[in-house]
Parts: sequence; C-alpha cells; structure tokens
Amino acid sequence: MGLTMENITRSFALASLVVLSIAFCAGPARSNSKPDAAAPSASAPAVQSKAEASPSTAHLLKKKVKEKARAVKAALLKVNPLRLLRDKEFKTASAQFPAFCKDWERKLHDREVNNLGHVAWTEKDGWETGTYTGYGPVQKCECHQSTDGYSIGKVTYEEFQYYLIGKTPQEAKSAQPKITDTTATTELFRWDKNKWFY
Repeated sequence: MGLTMENITRSFALASLVVLSIAFCAGPARSNSKPDAAAPSASAPAVQSKAEASPSTAHLLKKKVKEKARAVKAALLKVNPLRLLRDKEFKTASAQFPAFCKDWERKLHDREVNNLGHVAWTEKDGWETGTYTGYGPVQKCECHQSTDGYSIGKVTYEEFQYYLIGKTPQEAKSAQPKITDTTATTELFRWDKNKWFY
C-alpha cells in the first residue's frame, strides 16, 4: 500500500485537528438561528450566572455538547485511515462469504461421511450398535463488521447425534439412523490476510 504506520498516524492527527477546529468554530450559538424566547432583553441584567441557569437550559446545553461529541467521533471515524481500510476489507469479505458458507457446508458433509465410516461399534444383546455425528444444511450465513471494523462471519446449522443398530455393522449402516440429540450450532469466522479463516 505504500503507507507506513507513521504516515497513517500523522494523517489521522492532522484530520483530527481539522475536525475538532470545525466543531469548535460551529458552536451552539451559531447552530440555532431563532432567538431564545427565554433570553433576557437588552435592558435586563447582562447574563445569568451558572447557578441561576434554569434546569431546562442546562439540559439543552448538555444535549448539544453530546451531539457535538457524537458528530466529532463520527467524523474522526470517517477520516481514520485504518477504519477506511477495514471498511474496504469488509466489502471484499462480505462478497466472498456466501461462497465460503457453501464450501463450509460441503466440509460438514465430508466430515459426516468420515464420521459414519469410523463408527465405534458395540455389541448389545446380539445387536451391533454405534453412534456418529451428522450435520444439517447451513441455515444462516451472515457477515458483520465489529465496532472496530473487523469482518466477522457467522454460520448457523444443526448438528445431529445419530444412533445405528443392526445384526452386523453393514446392516446397521444401511438402516435408517435414529436421531438421539440435536444441537443448534453457530460458528464464528474471521477475515484476515484476504481470506476467511476457520
């Protein structure tokens, strides 16, 4: 990219100063063009002291200060080069996540086939019994951005515990498996170095 951390920090500091300067110049006095009905007339005493300010005026001032702080924070986020980089990464990551989900579903199927091929059989009252774990299709495939801007993928599916029984392992494998337990599973994945990690 050609940007060093020092250049990024300098750019961020300069942008922060510019945004703060703008915020301080556009103070509460300029943000309201209508005269305050409760403001004293020219013939009244100059300015109320802080102790005499009405609670509603103090509440309005606090509200305006909070709004300004939120606006400054939002502006800083927009000019933060690291955040801009993460926003760009999120666009790429979210576009690639559906394909990742399809691939993950295929991997779950392969894992189920492998589990079925490696059942530990137990003889019980003349019957061969065994259990294995299987997986349902992906129900939700969602990509989100954390508050820090990192890309996070979420995949939801069901996991099943199957029970097999038959006179022989081959007969048990060909019989209809019985579901003994179901678990709703959600897995989280992270985007790093231009790919999804699992």
